[in-house]
Formats: sequence, C-alpha cells, structure tokens
Amino acid sequence: MFSKIQHAGYLVEDLESAIAWYVKPFDGKHTGGGTAAAGRLGFIQIGDVEVELIEPPDKSGFPANGGHLLDHVGYVVDDLDKAVAEYKSKGYKFATDGPFVNIMGYRLIFFDTDSTHGTRIHLTEASSL
Repeated sequence: MFSKIQHAGYLVEDLESAIAWYVKPFDGKHTGGGTAAAGRLGFIQIGDVEVELIEPPDKSGFPANGGHLLDHVGYVVDDLDKAVAEYKSKGYKFATDGPFVNIMGYRLIFFDTDSTHGTRIHLTEASSL
C-alpha cells in the first residue's frame, strides 16, 4: 500500500541550529516551515528525501547531549481516502476523524498510536506532494 517513505520527522531542541546542521553537511535545502500545534517546524529537502524538524514547546524530555529524536515517519499512498477506509476495515484507528492539510499543503492523517504499537506513523496523499 505504501509507495515510498515521504519523510522522517525529528524532535529538536533548537530549530535554527538543526536546520543549519541538515543544510550544510548534506547540501540540503530549507523548503519551508512555520508553527503548528506540535511546535515550530522546518522542512529540509536532501535529494529525494524530506526531513521534518520539530521544535516542541516542552523540551524537558531531551537527552542531556541534545540530539535529534525520531518522532514519526510519513509514508506516501496514492489514494488517502481509500487507504484510510482499508485500514479502518482492518481495525486500525486514526488520531483524527479524517485527513487534514498541514502547513506545507500535504494532505495526511496520523494513525492512532494504540493501533501501531506506539509508533507515530502518518499516511500522505501522493497528489498533495
């Protein structure tokens, strides 16, 4: 059902330094960002791979050495509504009642972590990329 990994999302303590860290050594391009419920966001394109950086309002859970913590993985599907219906028919639950459009204009939906053994996963509609 997945056609590819859309991106990996990392929690970071300092968004600006994390953006610089991904842009400089990897020749990445800062493609956008903004503020959402999860915190301040930045998106980096490195070749065919997108990295989402999330600076949450509460930074108390970070390890002493700082670091970037994997938060979630987004997978691409051709037809999001069809994928949601199919996964619901298999007993999976979602974190929201339906798909939404994020600050980058991507149409997506997160699985409820009770359905994914605690792993944060979202499905992203291919045509919105």
